[in-house]
Amino acid sequence: MANHMILRQRHGNRKMLYLFEQYKKVHPDEGDDLNPHMVSKWAIREGLWQRPPMDPEEILRRLLSRALRNEYMIDPQSREVRKYHPVVEEVRTPEGIKKRSKWYGLYDAPPQHMRMSLSLRRSAALADVVQLKLDFESWNDNNRFGEVLPRLDFDFNKDIEEMNLPTDYPDEDPEEDEEDY
Repeated sequence: MANHMILRQRHGNRKMLYLFEQYKKVHPDEGDDLNPHMVSKWAIREGLWQRPPMDPEEILRRLLSRALRNEYMIDPQSREVRKYHPVVEEVRTPEGIKKRSKWYGLYDAPPQHMRMSLSLRRSAALADVVQLKLDFESWNDNNRFGEVLPRLDFDFNKDIEEMNLPTDYPDEDPEEDEEDY
């Protein structure tokens, strides 16, 4: 890897990237694209990866959180909204300080909980947009094709307005006034 490139990696990511590198060494003619489905099949077959042991309680906690995060409902104004909202709290356990999520139903969440939950989601959305901008600028500055993509518009208000337009239309044209002819 070139010295001028700095990568931010988590420990688990390094292991996964190592598997990609090993796959590319064994399959050098497969092109520039990366195919996780091919690498995963190969890595398991070659004995390079095994599912790590996981505490059943941790597995269930993750499944429960995912179920709460993915539960939606229709509100009285016919909007599809997330039914449950979390905040993350630090809790003292026998193993030390752990981060735990605390969930409330949308209409049962105390105001401070809801402020914190929405603020966390807004911060996550902002982080995604900032990373998108950095990736976009870097590609424009450094891609091997010499291409420059048009500037991205980060104002989502038009997108939201468009998403709020009706999607059901009458089968027949609205009746026109005879005076229009």
